[in-house]
Amino acid sequence: MMINFTQPTTQRGGGTSPRRIISDIIPTRRRKAQSHNTQRPSSSSLSSYCRARSNRRIMSANIVLFLMMLFFLPCLLVAQDRFEQVQLRVYESVDRFLDTPLVASTVFRDFYNLRSFPNDLKASDRDTFAQKYLYSLVLALNFTGLKPYYGLEDGTFLGYLHADTTQVPRLVYREPGNSGYLFDDPELGKYWNTCVNPITGTPRPCELSTESNTTFISCINDCELISCPSSSDDNFCNNYEILSLDNQKNQTELGYIPMSTYCIDRFGGFSQEPGSVLTQESGVLTNEGTCTFLDGITPVERNITGPFANCQPGNDANDVCSITTNETDVRICNNTFAGAYESTNYDPRWRKWYIDCRTMQVPRFSDPYVFFTTGIFGLTYTYPLYKLDEMQGLNVFEGVVAVDMELDDVSAFLRQSFDQTMYTAAIYEDREPHKMIGVSTGSSVVEWVQIADPTTVCTEEETQRTFPRVCIARQLTINNFEESLPDTILRKAHEALSLTNFSNNTSVAVRDDEDDVASQSYLANSIVYEKPGENLKWRIVVTRPIDSDPEDSITVGEGSYILMFIIGGLGFTLCCLLFWAFYLRRNEELVQYADFQFTSAFLLGAACLNLSTFTLVGETTDELCVLRMWVFFMLSSMMISPLFIKAYRTYKLLGSSVASAMSVKMDNGEAWLRALPIPLVQMIVLFIFTYADPWKATAEINLDSAIPTKIMLCRSSTTGFVIVQSIFDFLLLFMGCVLAYLTRKVDPLFCDAKALLFAMYNIAFTTLMVALVLGTIDTHETGKHVLQAIGVFWGTVFSSAGFVLPRLFAAKKERRRKKKDIRTMRTTLENKRRQNRATLVTSSIDYLHEDEDALKILVCSANLGNAEPTPESMKSLIPEYGECSHVSTIHGNKIDAEQFDLIVIGLQEATWVRGSKKSAIKRTSSAPPVSDPNGPRGKRGSLFSSFHRRSSMSSGHLALEESRFRQDAYMAAVEGADTVTLRRVIRLILGNSYTNIAEEQRGQMRLTIWALKDVAPGIRDIKVSGANTGVGNVLANKGGIVTSMVFHDTRLSFLSAHLAAHEGERFYQARCNNMVDILKHSKTCDLNTKHSIDMAITSHHMFVLGDLNFRTAFDIGREMTHEEKFSRAKSLIESKDWLTLYSFDELYKAIAKGDVLFNFSTLPCNFSPTFKVNRVAGFDYMDHRVPSYTDRIVVKSAPGLSSNLRPLSYDPCVDFVTSDHKPIRGAFSIVPNDMISSTTIEGRYRLVFSEMECSDLIMGNSESCNPFIMFVWDSVEMCEDGKAHLAFLKRNKVFPRTSTKYKSQNPKWKKHYSLVTTSEEIKIGASLYLCVYGHERVGDGSILGTLALNMQNLLRCQPDETTKELVMDKPLERYGKKGGRIKFKVEISMLVG
Repeated sequence: MMINFTQPTTQRGGGTSPRRIISDIIPTRRRKAQSHNTQRPSSSSLSSYCRARSNRRIMSANIVLFLMMLFFLPCLLVAQDRFEQVQLRVYESVDRFLDTPLVASTVFRDFYNLRSFPNDLKASDRDTFAQKYLYSLVLALNFTGLKPYYGLEDGTFLGYLHADTTQVPRLVYREPGNSGYLFDDPELGKYWNTCVNPITGTPRPCELSTESNTTFISCINDCELISCPSSSDDNFCNNYEILSLDNQKNQTELGYIPMSTYCIDRFGGFSQEPGSVLTQESGVLTNEGTCTFLDGITPVERNITGPFANCQPGNDANDVCSITTNETDVRICNNTFAGAYESTNYDPRWRKWYIDCRTMQVPRFSDPYVFFTTGIFGLTYTYPLYKLDEMQGLNVFEGVVAVDMELDDVSAFLRQSFDQTMYTAAIYEDREPHKMIGVSTGSSVVEWVQIADPTTVCTEEETQRTFPRVCIARQLTINNFEESLPDTILRKAHEALSLTNFSNNTSVAVRDDEDDVASQSYLANSIVYEKPGENLKWRIVVTRPIDSDPEDSITVGEGSYILMFIIGGLGFTLCCLLFWAFYLRRNEELVQYADFQFTSAFLLGAACLNLSTFTLVGETTDELCVLRMWVFFMLSSMMISPLFIKAYRTYKLLGSSVASAMSVKMDNGEAWLRALPIPLVQMIVLFIFTYADPWKATAEINLDSAIPTKIMLCRSSTTGFVIVQSIFDFLLLFMGCVLAYLTRKVDPLFCDAKALLFAMYNIAFTTLMVALVLGTIDTHETGKHVLQAIGVFWGTVFSSAGFVLPRLFAAKKERRRKKKDIRTMRTTLENKRRQNRATLVTSSIDYLHEDEDALKILVCSANLGNAEPTPESMKSLIPEYGECSHVSTIHGNKIDAEQFDLIVIGLQEATWVRGSKKSAIKRTSSAPPVSDPNGPRGKRGSLFSSFHRRSSMSSGHLALEESRFRQDAYMAAVEGADTVTLRRVIRLILGNSYTNIAEEQRGQMRLTIWALKDVAPGIRDIKVSGANTGVGNVLANKGGIVTSMVFHDTRLSFLSAHLAAHEGERFYQARCNNMVDILKHSKTCDLNTKHSIDMAITSHHMFVLGDLNFRTAFDIGREMTHEEKFSRAKSLIESKDWLTLYSFDELYKAIAKGDVLFNFSTLPCNFSPTFKVNRVAGFDYMDHRVPSYTDRIVVKSAPGLSSNLRPLSYDPCVDFVTSDHKPIRGAFSIVPNDMISSTTIEGRYRLVFSEMECSDLIMGNSESCNPFIMFVWDSVEMCEDGKAHLAFLKRNKVFPRTSTKYKSQNPKWKKHYSLVTTSEEIKIGASLYLCVYGHERVGDGSILGTLALNMQNLLRCQPDETTKELVMDKPLERYGKKGGRIKFKVEISMLVG
């Protein structure tokens, strides 16, 4: 990675600035200490020095410092390719920065060696040009933050420092000499009274005993020259020792030579002149201030005179001195202490930076410490000064040039370097405890604590107080450095790197919130910066934020987001379509053989598994990872478990031995229980790993890319879950292959071995391919998610298609074959009927009923009482072979037919569990034989013949019986033993001449319809529907099943119902409401209109059968006890007073009142009530229920068709012994509509409706009743007068209608509505319906009532009559109840031409 450091040069105002001056004089950059044996130049005037500045040495220094300034301008870090190169550039930048003290010290050393202050800045050297020039050097270095100064072996100290926190440059100077003198010392005693209080300016003695620092220097043997410590004999130092008052117990009043802090003017000279002092106002430096003490008020006015103020002889006219004696060479300077506002006991020789440099005799960096003048933490670069003692020829250590660097300066340098970049850096000591040096975040690396209590952090006000100082700076360590978030990141980076032992080129990643993996991550690395021999070894840590990979998640609006929804949605839709196609064919034999329930569960599981891919969308979080973990694997196991149980059950029932199959009892409930272990084991695995090692959002840093990025993944901390889940999935795939192998020889009609093997192969292949692609192709997480979605789509859709499509194609092929056969048979029958129709045109209806083409229907209804019926009980209900001779007629006449054409069987409470008490009631093994449906009539065999008699069979017959037994066992498991048993019983009773054309089960209710094989081709448009009226209209213990069909233009409907039980008015109303709900929600008749029409109206003939539960209700004007009711009913039964008993029947009275099944009719019950009886032959009533006609058959014919329906028989089945109900059955003869000639009309008829009005419409309230009338026709072509007949262009016919009358239950229409017939033939079943709707919304609740009009009766006119007018006032029907009345006038006229 390439890092560029650039900074534009700042252009100041015109003229020669100190910065321009310094650019000409800074010496060449040196990395090593220069020779110590430098020749001291001779003294010269400052003017001659300035004229000689073209010296080669000085000129070389100019170039170096100019380049140095370019290097240290604020830098911009530009990241390129690799993070390691950033570290190298940072290293180089720090190296350049730390070369600055060397350059600055070189400048000051050269200035000192030139002896620009001949008298060491004593009185005669003050206010000279040399002092101003020195200040210009300081200003030139000021932008670096460095503060150069020097201290000498004689105690001299000189430097321009920031003497306080205001950052105003001040001159700090100490004259030579040793402190620790007596106040009356003749030479040094002159300093005793020169100290001041820095706040008030009050004079005070310079006494060690009153200072916090009592250290001073004491010469040994008059400071003789001795070999410097830790040095060879080449360098010599003065011999002295560092003492304090503790070492001078006998001396109580010792003084010190003060280090004074001075105000200066803009040229750097001593100044206390008001209006010319350099100060700070409102944060801006100004040279028009006043020198004050630290209280900011008291002006500094110090012109101290005394013996120390002698001016040295000189000729400089700029010396401001006055003669005080007669001696011409003695002068007193007026600016000796001018501008000095603070006096401090300070001697550079007992400062650690000086001692260390004097000891080591090499340039070096000090350890960070608190600066004496400001109390700020920093470090000092020291450079030893030497002079040649020409008398003794010795290289004498003369002092130290030092450059202070505040730690804030290091931070400022880092901040300038990294301010406009994404990087942050910290520098701290490599050794423990890793004290902070600098940081680029802008935070301070020190904290101010109270001197008295270092555990208490100072306030900002306390920090700013300089005298007396109450706070001291304490250097922070990297381990407790967390002032801001970037600082915390640097601390975490250090902790993470320390765990790697700071290995070279090792990068680590840290987060700003360790508890949130989605939080910002940072890449960190470190490098050691070291200056051997100079006491500097730092560690540089650099961090940068890691950008999140935009491709690690799929978010809203991305292209991959749309793609994921397309893939998942398409997979879900296709699987649902396959399920729907399978569901629509659920009643077909081939689909039933495929085990519809479990195959459907597999299809729905596959559809839901496609939806699981939607969990791959969104930002990766812990919650989403756990959701992905659960949803995908749980749905996978739930999808595959029903498939395995289906295959396992097929093998046990059809693939094992007969004895084994006979011992297997695996119905759907047990099979579902056996399907639970797979998802249960999966759930246990998921539960364990959810708590022990869950999937979590894990941040993975890609350090191999050009730009490190963070990728959020769902991962567990160990590979345990992956291993366990892989083993579990492998076992499932292996189990599927084993089951496919075991069922390979099973009849493919029942088995899906190939489909199962294909599914296992497809799933395994898809999983393997996805794993290979993900393992070999380096792609982002989004691509992986999309690939996973494609894999799920491929595995589920094609596996589902492998199970469903072959079955559907086979079923379609079978349907085509059957349709072809039916068309052939239908054509033959139609030709036969057409030949007979010519002789029937003028026949009476009685003759038509006796014709062989008249439909003979047997309607049977039985409440089985949740017990398995015995064979003889079923034979008492269903005549053997469907022969009419087994049914007694109403009038004792024989039915003019050999067999019934149609047998309708409605069953209630028709489920049972083998082994229960009810199913065991009245079981007998002495059942009479029932004919074998596969043999000729007369050959008998036991219905439940034991298979163990196979030894008496031939091998062929034995194989056939084995196959049938296996199939029955399989279907019993698939559909339920009760379903298969009932179907087999009925088939065995009816024989081969009948075929099952419709069968439906809804809870405990069943409706099955059988037709003669030569009649079935004439039946079409079979539709099945129903409704539940149990608890909450959800449970199917009560409700109804409806089947409708068309036989030779005759629409027939059969409703088998089981209504609410118990006696009383409340239950009576519940039964009436149950019937309304069944008729409302059962949809079988379609007249091609978007509005619903009452099914009871649109059927040509409708039969309602079942356990309607209407009771015997004695209405004699007083309340009767149960015993009285039972006794009264029993008396009427014993006397066979059927007419009286029937008059108390609730259903009879309800029909008459219009409460239920309005316009239906029920045959008189000239027999004993069917409920409630003991389970024995005959009528043995239980005394806790009043005997009632609960099992009923009621019928209704459309207007004009009542004569086409004739009842033949209506009686109970007294020999039915397995239920507490006696079943009921009725025989009927129906003349199909096509046997009756149509009415042929010449021309067209116009029907004009006028004066239309409705009354007593039933709606919730008049506010919501907005009625209108719609004219709907059936079996006739009509249109609205004056409008073209274009209904054929629309899917749903648009029938004419009246206007809407708002908020009225008794609406009236004044407008005329005209309809015109368009067909020349009016069939007997042609009807016109006047449908009254309550609002525009389409739905079951919108219809208020319907009136049906037979078109033949409506248009029938007298000879030569071309017009007629009818006035009608008829009741409306609404779901079997009265729905108000409708009144209108209709004028019928024949249109001529």
